[in-house]
Amino acid sequence: MRGRVFILLSCFLLSLVAPYSPLTSTVHAEDTKVCCEASEVDLYLLGDGDLTLSPFDDLLSETSSSASFETAVTSSEQIGKWSLDSAWPGTVPASTWTVNLEYTVSDAGGANLNMSATVTIGGSSFTAFLGVDQSFIAQGSGTISIDVPIDEVSVSGTSEISVSVNARAIVFNVPATGAKVEFFWGSEEHASSLTAELPLIDLTLDEPEVEGDLVYFAVRIESPFGMEALVFSNSITLQVNGVTQTEDPTEVLDGEAILVIWTWDGAAGGVETVGVSVSYELQEGLTLTGSTNFEIETFDGSGDGGGYYPLNEPLRTNGKGSPLDVSISMELESEDGGLRLAQTTILTIEGEMAFWMRWGLDHLGDETIPLSTVLKNFDGGNINDEERGSRIIESTEISQFENYMSSYYITFFQFGLGLESDEIVGDLSEAQTFAITLDLMGENRVRNAPLKLRIDSLTPMTSGLNYRILNSAFMSPQPSPLWSSYDLLINIESSPMTSFSFIELKQSDELEVNHLRFPWGESATIKATGLTQSDKFTLDSQPTTSIIHAPIGLTLAMTIILGAGLWFAFVMVRNRTKYPLMIEMVLVPVVFALHFFALQPLYILASSSGIVFIWWATAMISPKTGASQTPGKAPEIVVENFPTIACPQCQTSNPVTSDLRPIRIQCTGCDRIIKIVA
Repeated sequence: MRGRVFILLSCFLLSLVAPYSPLTSTVHAEDTKVCCEASEVDLYLLGDGDLTLSPFDDLLSETSSSASFETAVTSSEQIGKWSLDSAWPGTVPASTWTVNLEYTVSDAGGANLNMSATVTIGGSSFTAFLGVDQSFIAQGSGTISIDVPIDEVSVSGTSEISVSVNARAIVFNVPATGAKVEFFWGSEEHASSLTAELPLIDLTLDEPEVEGDLVYFAVRIESPFGMEALVFSNSITLQVNGVTQTEDPTEVLDGEAILVIWTWDGAAGGVETVGVSVSYELQEGLTLTGSTNFEIETFDGSGDGGGYYPLNEPLRTNGKGSPLDVSISMELESEDGGLRLAQTTILTIEGEMAFWMRWGLDHLGDETIPLSTVLKNFDGGNINDEERGSRIIESTEISQFENYMSSYYITFFQFGLGLESDEIVGDLSEAQTFAITLDLMGENRVRNAPLKLRIDSLTPMTSGLNYRILNSAFMSPQPSPLWSSYDLLINIESSPMTSFSFIELKQSDELEVNHLRFPWGESATIKATGLTQSDKFTLDSQPTTSIIHAPIGLTLAMTIILGAGLWFAFVMVRNRTKYPLMIEMVLVPVVFALHFFALQPLYILASSSGIVFIWWATAMISPKTGASQTPGKAPEIVVENFPTIACPQCQTSNPVTSDLRPIRIQCTGCDRIIKIVA
């Protein structure tokens, strides 16, 4: 009875401390290999100089490799020999392997082929020849297939597995100048392959680990492909009692194997048997599966310790990458006749990258476990052993990270985050001041939760020099992408006496750029969503303190030109019709619209001058008004019995008040001088 009480008390205490302990309890079970024996797989022919075999179509390049023959072949010539980097131990069953090689015949009616393929497995070699039905290939493109019968062979991790293809004889039919047959491989367009049946992958369900009412199920992936088995596979999923686990798993490199760990919170409590199955899609059409049952025992507890806490450094990527949000704010101001740029860059990090950073923060300065170089180089500072590996990120760890990043940020960005710091935050060595701060967003546990990395800087600039706001090269190309996609938001402001001159987007139309100018400063917003490392763009400008480019200076210059021009135009039409000029005043809002949408200052000033010229031209050709013809004159007394003469210009009758000849009189209608000689 006393023993049973002790056991119950122990279980109770375990349920209390488990969520906060770095250790977990394991159930009474064993690691179970659930897959796989030999499977039929397409091994793609890859490479140009170094020829390899791989089951991953993601490794196919955009351009094809090839071997061509432009003259008849009378002796054996090797087209290529492709091999696996290393075999996987097991048994290759007796079967038929098939070499599929794409070709093109040009400038000939066709070609007669005599070809062979040799498959080497360990110390055994198997050779076969092109079938008679394929010995003639017509002009154009197609695929030849060579079937190679294979006997049962045992292989080890050091066994060679390769295939070589040889052209023993090639004879052209009806050849023209430039007749050629060319064999292609290694690209999406020409995906030549070796269809083989051999062991490639071992899938093992490790014994589960229990933490309170949470259970951690781990799938161990072992293969000759290393990280490629995770990065380039199509998918891996886990089911517990028939229910697919949808939350993102944690990935850990354990020696040469990869552990993928899911957290299950559906335990009923106490001792129970659960069915666990794994599905791993190596390539399209090839899904490896396996299942087993585990007897587990869970305990009462909140299970809120943050989820699975790996003892080894977690992987930064599952092959698909993590989401990233990039937010940049820029404020341009004048300083002692020059410029000063205040920039704030906030990186919101999620997924595997966020978990890796949190785990790394909890292991700064840890010398007891192997760490990647980028984490190993961190100085632990004043962090003690109780804080290190506690599953909680303490304030001392955050402070040490922020302090050390002041001199380590270039290395951490490049080798840790896969980002080029100079491209995304500028050259901080030229900054007057800068600070890097970390925001855990209210979650200080080591778990898959987002965090923010903020970089503030204040940098002096030279007026009139070209400045690159952002370059897509800030995201370093990664064969195993660390980032799946990223969202971008840039907010730009300038003072009344400073200007970015222009914001020019090159190489891409994926970004939305809104650049506006007000008298009190410029404002620009640049945003895009769902960008990837394959999206290329540059954003350029030319910050300046030039009075013509400065928003307030440009506004005043434009207003003076338009105001003075309009005043002089109205002076010109003082005695003329004003309606045409009034209509043309609608051009004033057009110029202000050009200013508002931040067009080039020279274009705005030229447009203002052009409008003034239009106003002046209109004023000059506007007809005179009747009131302007006899301004201020006393009304003339017309004597009815005076003879009159009609003006030949306006037909106005004008009295002739003198008998003197010749005589000149002024027309009362149009001011024209009329000469009377008789």
